Amino acid sequence: MECVVNLSLHTWLRALGLLALVPTMAFAQAAPQTPSSQPAGGASNVWFVAGGAFATMRGDCQTCEEDYPYRHSGAVLVDVGYRVNPRMDVGTEVFWMPIETSQGTIRATHFDAVAQFRPWGSQGFFLKGGAGMAFVRNWVDVIGSDSFNEKALSVTIGAGWVFRPRGRLGLQVFGSQHALAMGDLQTAEGPIEDVIGNRWSLGAAVIIR
Repeated sequence: MECVVNLSLHTWLRALGLLALVPTMAFAQAAPQTPSSQPAGGASNVWFVAGGAFATMRGDCQTCEEDYPYRHSGAVLVDVGYRVNPRMDVGTEVFWMPIETSQGTIRATHFDAVAQFRPWGSQGFFLKGGAGMAFVRNWVDVIGSDSFNEKALSVTIGAGWVFRPRGRLGLQVFGSQHALAMGDLQTAEGPIEDVIGNRWSLGAAVIIR
């Protein structure tokens, strides 16, 4: 009799245990799957951007009394990056802009680490910002007759719109500003304090994912 009672007790405990697990199993089956950051259409999380822009440049300094002119030129933009999640990308950007002057050509190349943020994950609008280093070569113009090769702190901000943001191949239009701070520049005529340059650009680029 005792054996029968023990067997019944064990049976009831096992049944109660299985009943207790039913809600947990049902919740696990009904729980939504975590969305993947993988873009649709077979695109990868790694992306490449290459394009051109129409750009305007103006230089200035803290103690300069001259009103430096605005100069216009074409520019080239290249980005390589990785999609962290549906709203955030990180990458590296190269921006190159030559400027023709009466005394020679100034070539500025910006190398920046950038991050892009999309306020709406399903839309093409994005904001971009970053910082890095700029290299200025053949700095001649009105500063002096000698050629200069200088390094400078680079900062960039921008915004744009991506067409087909989830496809393998897309197109973006953008506007950006690249600023560089060279610090004090030593010339044959003496030091020039806090030399800065600003470059504003409007352009378009192809995106490959």
